[in-house]
Order: sequence, then structure tokens, then C-alpha cells
Amino acid sequence: MRPADCRLLALAAAAPALAACGGLQNEARPLLEELAPSGWADAEAAVVNAAGETVGRAVFAEAPGGVLMRIDVKGLSKGWHGVHFHQRGDCSDGPDGFKASGGHVGLGGNAHGLLNPEGSESGDLPNLYAAADGRVTVEVFRWGVSLYPSEANAAANGPEPLLDDDGFAVVIHAHPDDHETQPIGGAGERVACAAVTG
Repeated sequence: MRPADCRLLALAAAAPALAACGGLQNEARPLLEELAPSGWADAEAAVVNAAGETVGRAVFAEAPGGVLMRIDVKGLSKGWHGVHFHQRGDCSDGPDGFKASGGHVGLGGNAHGLLNPEGSESGDLPNLYAAADGRVTVEVFRWGVSLYPSEANAAANGPEPLLDDDGFAVVIHAHPDDHETQPIGGAGERVACAAVTG
């Protein structure tokens, strides 16, 4: 047998193993057991899909000038997804599109979009990117909002906290947010939701 034939035979024999190794990249990794160190988060919530299944978790920390969020989610389609803070901490109607969460938080009264020249809504956030296995693990800072009411938070972040009487929600959409089109940047249906109530 010629050396080239030997190499081809070796590659053919190894192909199933190589394919199996490649397949591992497309298998969903388990969610992180520790999304943030103990004492880091001021609020947290489970992320659920439209069927009510828990598909992730989000944690939040009050910060000077805004709120820091870490989110770990699985089960999304590959690619960019719009994500926003919504007005109510209610994700109870997943099959109906999480409408109970209300519209975007808009404490400043501006129109939608991080690229809006007049300024964005307070609920506008950067898009999330889901890898081929459907996972997103990311940290995002949103300026100009606070979690809890206090004089210090109002002075630094604005007078209205996210965690008011009915809380707020983090809603992930099926498509990316172009940060300009009204009212939601063309982000499409709501596919996952985290109800944050304290």
C-alpha cells in the first residue's frame, strides 16, 4: 500500500471520532452553577422559555450610574437576539408571548433604540449573541437606571427604580434589535423572560 493510501485510510478510520469531537461543540453546555460570587447580586431571577421551562438565570448588581446584569441562557437559536428591560416582573403567559411583562422600561420618555440620536429608552440593552449550541453567557451594564429606591440611587441613576411595586422583566426576542426601528427595533417575538420582583 502506498503511503498516501495509508494516510487516507487513517483519516477515514479517524473520521467518526473526529465527528464525535466536533459534535461536542454543538451540545448544550450546562448552565453555570455560580453566575456571580456570593454577595455580588442585589437581585436575581430565573429565565424561562415560552413553555415555562427554566433555561437560564440573570443576576443584577446596583452600580454607580446604572445596573450591571449577568445572564446565562440556553436554548436560543444561533445568532443575535434583542433584549430589553420590560415594565412588569411577570412572565406567566409564555404561550401568549410574555405580554404580561408590558412594554419597554422608558423612564426617560425617549423613543426606542441605542442608536436613537435623541437618546434611548431606559430599557434598551445591547443585543445578545447565541453560539451554535444556543448558549449566551454575558455581562451587560445599563446606565441611567437603578434597582431599588433610595436618595443615593436617585441622585446617581435617576428617580425611578426598576424594582417598583410590580418589578421588571428581562425579555429576550427572536431576532436582533437594530436599535433604530420603532417600537422594538424589529426584534420580533418574545422567546424568553426573567421576572425580577426583588
